[in-house]
Amino acid sequence: MANAPGEDVAVLLLRALPADVAENVLGQMGADDGERLRIKLRTAPVEPPPANDLDAAVAQFFDIQRIAQRITAASAPPAPTEPAEPEPPVSPIEELKTVSAEQLARALDGESSGAIAMLLSSLDAKTTGNVIRRLPPDIRPDIALRLTKPGPRNLALLQPLAKAVLEKVYKLKDVPPEPSQEELIQNLADMLRTFPRTDRTPVVLKLEETDPELATRVIEKLYRIEDIMRIPDRQVQMLLGKLDVKTVAVALKGAAPAIRQKVTSNMSSRSKSVLEEESELLGSIADSVVREAQTTVLAAIRKGEEDGQITMD
Repeated sequence: MANAPGEDVAVLLLRALPADVAENVLGQMGADDGERLRIKLRTAPVEPPPANDLDAAVAQFFDIQRIAQRITAASAPPAPTEPAEPEPPVSPIEELKTVSAEQLARALDGESSGAIAMLLSSLDAKTTGNVIRRLPPDIRPDIALRLTKPGPRNLALLQPLAKAVLEKVYKLKDVPPEPSQEELIQNLADMLRTFPRTDRTPVVLKLEETDPELATRVIEKLYRIEDIMRIPDRQVQMLLGKLDVKTVAVALKGAAPAIRQKVTSNMSSRSKSVLEEESELLGSIADSVVREAQTTVLAAIRKGEEDGQITMD
């Protein structure tokens, strides 16, 4: 890379920039030079350039810049005395530090892992962690790995990247975020809960027919442990007769007192005593175990409702 032709170095640097920043740079060049570099960019590899090559290209760029500055300074007439300069404007990197993690994560959507890691390397650990949590799960490990690799920051690339991301932050500021798939599924489940069973069942059956995986996720959110409060006592008794007492005890872990009261008031004295013993033996258990037990209870409620044995107010 140390002896690479000038245009190859320029292409390497342009590949490391966001597409809109690279195009802005090309637009400030002569038409022939800009077009020639565009052609080389289109045939360049899609993968980000190796870090060592990029560092060498940046070093070569600064070497040429320093030589040009010395030549200019040697031939320029003495500069007239000028008044004191005003305070320099806040740099894009410093301004990014005032942006919330949620806004920054939205603006980074669609950027490469290398660009995201370069930008996050200039922020504090807490902000970086909060941003990464909001990024797509499939790119988080790569970004975390890149952040552990030592090396100097390329300010020549970091500054325009920070400026481009800031512009996206401002554009998205008044645009409401797109709901996640999990939020869309939750909204659908909330809507279906307002339907009577006779209206809700055809919708659920159609979902199961067209997208079984989506239907399963919707059904998981369609029934909730507090639905026990909506079931008549005799039907609660029938439901409990189909469930293991230990499963009920785990499902009620952390439930509201009113729900526990609803269950125990529909148990025999012996079953109630067993439930209390099981509850005392539970101690501290993982949330996933509680959710699994609740899923078993809710599946029984759904089956009873579909069979016409359970009706909810």
